[in-house]
Amino acid sequence: MGGQKERLAHCHFEKHTLMKQFYILLLLAIPLSVFAQDQQEPTSFSLKEAIDYALQENFNVKNANLQSELAAARKGEVRGALLPQVSGLATYNHNFQVQKNILENRPGSISYNPAIPVGTASSIQLGLPNQFVGALNASQVLFDQGVFASQNAAKVSDDISEKNITRSKIDVTVNVTKAYYGVLVNEKQLLAIDKNLQRVDSLYSETDARYQSGLARDVDRSRLQVSLNNIKVEKERVTRNVELSRSILRYQLNLSEANPLQLKDSLYEGQLIAIEEAAKQDFNAVHENRIEYSIIKSQELLNLYDLRNTAAGRYPRLMAVGTIGYNPAATNLSDIGQSARWQQYSFVGLNLQVPIFSGFALNYKIKQKKIQQKITENSKLSLEKEINLEVEQALINLHNSMQAFRLQKENIALAEQNLEVLRAEYQAGIALNIEVVTAEASLIDAQTNFYSAVYNALVAKADYDKAVGNILK
Repeated sequence: MGGQKERLAHCHFEKHTLMKQFYILLLLAIPLSVFAQDQQEPTSFSLKEAIDYALQENFNVKNANLQSELAAARKGEVRGALLPQVSGLATYNHNFQVQKNILENRPGSISYNPAIPVGTASSIQLGLPNQFVGALNASQVLFDQGVFASQNAAKVSDDISEKNITRSKIDVTVNVTKAYYGVLVNEKQLLAIDKNLQRVDSLYSETDARYQSGLARDVDRSRLQVSLNNIKVEKERVTRNVELSRSILRYQLNLSEANPLQLKDSLYEGQLIAIEEAAKQDFNAVHENRIEYSIIKSQELLNLYDLRNTAAGRYPRLMAVGTIGYNPAATNLSDIGQSARWQQYSFVGLNLQVPIFSGFALNYKIKQKKIQQKITENSKLSLEKEINLEVEQALINLHNSMQAFRLQKENIALAEQNLEVLRAEYQAGIALNIEVVTAEASLIDAQTNFYSAVYNALVAKADYDKAVGNILK
């Protein structure tokens, strides 16, 4: 009886212990699951959501933001040169042999001794073995052309960094748009191939049944088998393209490879109509719309300030300086803290530095800056022509892609109509099997060309918007 009570008590204790462990694990798991949920990547995107997400997470944009912070820090560093510069100094020296000054015994000197021959040398110790120097030094720039020019250069550098952020965002927007449309087009093409596969497989089964009944030839069945195999190979190719396009989009969004990545948007006729309307516009390139042009104009200004900064080496530099400190000394180190030994000294003054000759090095530095100005000027002129050419090419590509889209759309309609007629005639015994197989192949080719034309049109529109400076507007 006692043993049974002990066993029951033991079981109750184990149950109580297990319940406590369960609740502890539950309490630990809840915040971890919440944290994991907060850190979980989004998996579903519209095109706008994908672009917005990429503008926050893409590494190129992140690095551009860091470069901007770096430029802002540099601007603060340069600005600090205009503020007072204060530094402290503390020096302790122990002289094993205190330096002595050599004096000569001559009339009129403070140490003249008539009893000693004139010209006799003697030494006098002016210092003590233990010396300590404590001082506070300060300086303030009053006039320095180099510092003033550096202030302006730092502001322009900061402005260029901000514009580089915009350029990175434009590039990311275009790349995400192309990648997003790449997934949509490949998925559409895969759906079309699945329908073709079902249709040809159904026709093959029908032809095989006819062959088994003696109503069709083996060659008819073989042709359909070849067509069926080709479609399966094409499906594998497009399936891999879908996965590749998804990987490209994940890369642009900085998502993990395990992210399933579902797209909310789909292709619709209105997108291509909008592209067609854009292709009708005769847009003249406005260079100021392009961020690259704005950056190179800022670079011209930066070159100007760099030149002024270098040429400032020809101008005098004037600084106000001041020092306050103590210089106690003692033979015994323990005596150096005596208040009588701590005598304060201080001074203020002006420091004027006038350049006279630098071995022509400054002249060559100035020459380098002027050459850099000419290089930037040539780059600006080249960029203007490049922008004009890009707009012209983008507009031509837009026209060509839309023309190809319209023709391929018409070809698909004709190929579908032709296949429908031939299938009906084949079932009625009028058309030959090879005619149906050929029509199936023609439809597949028309579909491949159509979706290629759709993607090319979407890409051409993105390139056109970038060329005319419409991105992020």
